[in-house]
Amino acid sequence: MSSPREQAALWFARMQNAADDHPQRAQFEAWLAAHPQHAVEYQAFCELWGDFSSTRRSEALAQAMEQRQRRRQFLHSGLCALLLALGGTFGWHGYRQSSFELDLATTIGTQQETRLRDGSQLTLNADTRLHLHFDRALRQVELLRGEAIFDVARNPQRPFVIDGGVAKVRVLGTRFVVNRLDQRLRVSVERGLVQVDSLAKPGESLQVRAGEVLEVDRHGHLRRLPLAASNAFAFQRGSLVFEQADLTEIAASLSRYRQQPVQAELGTARSPRISAVVQLADVEGFLQALPAIAPVHLQQGGKATVLQPQKTTARRRRE
Repeated sequence: MSSPREQAALWFARMQNAADDHPQRAQFEAWLAAHPQHAVEYQAFCELWGDFSSTRRSEALAQAMEQRQRRRQFLHSGLCALLLALGGTFGWHGYRQSSFELDLATTIGTQQETRLRDGSQLTLNADTRLHLHFDRALRQVELLRGEAIFDVARNPQRPFVIDGGVAKVRVLGTRFVVNRLDQRLRVSVERGLVQVDSLAKPGESLQVRAGEVLEVDRHGHLRRLPLAASNAFAFQRGSLVFEQADLTEIAASLSRYRQQPVQAELGTARSPRISAVVQLADVEGFLQALPAIAPVHLQQGGKATVLQPQKTTARRRRE
């Protein structure tokens, strides 16, 4: 089977300037949607081809085209092979470092691993959505929803920045998790060093080292948490680890693996703190057992399952 790069070259050769009603349009779009790497490779060819608008590139293209036309055995009149060859001739690695944008998303209950052009590896937890914008000076990710592991390839000339809504995470090379919860952001670092800058409080920032966990609330306040950073990576191993977690965190985490969302309704009550290890294959079992292990009321609704702290009446307090 041909590689994604070779497949992308074939599709580019077929679909370049193709009409919307091209007979292979649906097949092409299905191929793009089949794997995030397909869109990455296809976009690289679009950028490679578009860069030949300059005179120097155009002349080089004409010379390469002439050479390729002498060998007609190449696929699709030589265009596919020409694109692959030009990638090597002019430095494919350089093009893979150029500007591109990419949307990545997972559905409820699914995870996804994606290797980016710069060599960085992303692992998206379930029900996660992010947008990537890379150019020659900056690698930027907007975490719109959910949680992801970032294993970032070191490149001091191109900082890697994650916008999590309430804060920005800046890194040169490390492995860490960013978790966007309701009105807060949590960063757990396995190795390396990251800097977290508050967006609501300009100038307030903290560095997070290996083994440390930092959280930013909706007001932009930064604080270190006495948690094990390794807990955040547990979803990759098939489990969720809660350590002194409140109902809001538990509800958001379980909802990523449940078609009917879980909501936390606290009102004026304080949330109990819960520690537990939940197997992703048994989210329902944990949810049903929760009232037996913590002072939590479970209410099944039509659109959501609601978690509420159990209220202690005045009479019970006197007893």
